[in-house]
Amino acid sequence: MSFSRCNNPKKVRLFANLIVLLGLSLSSPILQAKQPHNNRQEPQQTQLVVRSGNQAAQMVKSRYGGKVLKVENAKVGGGPGYRVKLLTENGRIIYVSVNASNGQVGQ
Repeated sequence: MSFSRCNNPKKVRLFANLIVLLGLSLSSPILQAKQPHNNRQEPQQTQLVVRSGNQAAQMVKSRYGGKVLKVENAKVGGGPGYRVKLLTENGRIIYVSVNASNGQVGQ
């Protein structure tokens, strides 16, 4: 069926309407994906004082001295933080927690 041979305006209009409806139905999911959902709450981003394991290790080393053996991500005070394994200068192994949210260092 070509448009140059179609003399029936009803068929042309029906075909045009079908094309428009098809375009709208295909674009609807794309538009929905781009719109923010008001019923879903986004988790708040907190500014972290300590942003890396290396930074946590440096804080612990400057406070306690010794040698850092290992750094792990850990929950500290219910929030993000680090657990640092440290060999002290007198040969003891201690574990020190670093709170990433506020920078507190403690055993």
